[in-house]
Amino acid sequence: MFECQYNDEMESEVKRLEARARAVAAGHPEWLNACAVCGVELQAVDVSRCGICSGK
Repeated sequence: MFECQYNDEMESEVKRLEARARAVAAGHPEWLNACAVCGVELQAVDVSRCGICSGK
């Protein structure tokens, strides 16, 4: 059980760090996340593309 919780926490941390890196790469280190394609600000850290760039 502890191992599953640890894995979930680590996955969340990796997603957070990747989102932060996209925001910095977009030129906005104050943001939590940015679209990997167009660089628009994203509010959620668990997505990498905005609705337009993901085709939704």
